[in-house]
Amino acid sequence: MVSERVPSPSEPAISQTAAAPPKPSMVKAWVITLMLLASTLIAYLDKAILGLVAQPVMADLGLTATQFGTISTAASLLGPAVTLLFATVADRLPLKGTLFTLVLLWSLIQLPIFFAASAGMLVATRLLLGAADAPSNSVMHSMAYSWWPNERRGLPAALLTTGASFGKLIFAPVLVVVIAALGWQYGFLSVAIMGFVWCIGWAFVGKTGPYAEPVTPRPPKKAAATAGDDAPEDPTAGTKAPLRSILLTGTFIGYLALFSSVGMLVMIVLTWLPSYFEAGLGFSAVTAGSLFGVPSITSVIFLFAYGAWGDRALKRGVPARVVRTLIGGGLAIAGGLSLMALPLVDGVALPMALLMLGYGLSTSIYAIANPTLAQITPAAQRTGVLSLGLALSGLLGVPGPVLAGMVLDAAKASSGSPADGYTSAFLLAGVIVLIGGALFALLANPERDALKVEAARAARAARTS
Repeated sequence: MVSERVPSPSEPAISQTAAAPPKPSMVKAWVITLMLLASTLIAYLDKAILGLVAQPVMADLGLTATQFGTISTAASLLGPAVTLLFATVADRLPLKGTLFTLVLLWSLIQLPIFFAASAGMLVATRLLLGAADAPSNSVMHSMAYSWWPNERRGLPAALLTTGASFGKLIFAPVLVVVIAALGWQYGFLSVAIMGFVWCIGWAFVGKTGPYAEPVTPRPPKKAAATAGDDAPEDPTAGTKAPLRSILLTGTFIGYLALFSSVGMLVMIVLTWLPSYFEAGLGFSAVTAGSLFGVPSITSVIFLFAYGAWGDRALKRGVPARVVRTLIGGGLAIAGGLSLMALPLVDGVALPMALLMLGYGLSTSIYAIANPTLAQITPAAQRTGVLSLGLALSGLLGVPGPVLAGMVLDAAKASSGSPADGYTSAFLLAGVIVLIGGALFALLANPERDALKVEAARAARAARTS
């Protein structure tokens, strides 16, 4: 982010000679943000479709829960490695073109399942989808942050995250009807078509905002003087912070703990929630798929409430350590406790209520997780660091669906009750989320770590000047 004002303690320092960015058009900023919301919706449906077809796929292909969980996990295997590679070049790539290419790839990867469905094809396409999807989150958030200053990023970040919730609430019931009427392969074709339509729209309206730091070289002194800028050149301008100065902060480590634990919960929900509604709570296949988005109702409420309140609190001067770290970690802990209580209740209403509360509280941290990491990172390194954080947290969250599948098969073998297996799987997810929230609250401190990173950047600049 480029500005002439004195940076607050919550932001990395910047060059004093940098020109202030032009004030962005709020209409354009919201158009871009809503288009990014649509891209997150499509990305989520590309992954969620596997959970919607879990029961017919296992029946048609003769798969156990562990085997199906392994197929779901395939989407996470290549992702971290691809994101790590992407992080090395991310800050040199155009955001608009990169996102267009990624969404186009997601859509193309869905098509083979429609023409040649098999367990092997599911594994292959899930592997490729995970690789193509992995860099997208950091690109989407970097594009959004290029249109919003630091103190106004909570609400856009929450909006991007709700793409998943809107996908389940609005489009999952439609996909369920398509699947029930035409066959589960048509679900994959439907999300592919949605991606192609989005690409056409993005080609016309996509644009990077004024809060993205330029990656082009600084003009020579002589050219700057000709333009009337007689201030001495800042010797630290353009210098990046050492990567280790970011990765070794408590904020980055806490981010990994929080993001990976909640990400594991999300993957378990993506893979097994419709099956839980059908096999565990006794709903029909169509009803179970239509209810897929119910826990996301609380997620949307908490995300928007937390994101909007957080932005207002930051504008009033409340430290990000309180707004983003302590409260965010506390919400994750509360969400984990809610999920851990599932084995203690019976019936349908109470399990649904605990799921909605636990999932909503846990996923509310998406309103502040990426903004917290972006806050300690110089703007020129933001996409790369976000990509790296997402890659490492994704790697840590890989075992989620397989672990849940193993719990389900073990419960089926021991008690024969599907409901027991699902509640045990969600209990395990709750414990993991609780630990992640506690570590984030204890370790992350964006104001402190932003100053550390800036000091490391200035020291590197002094050594190389």
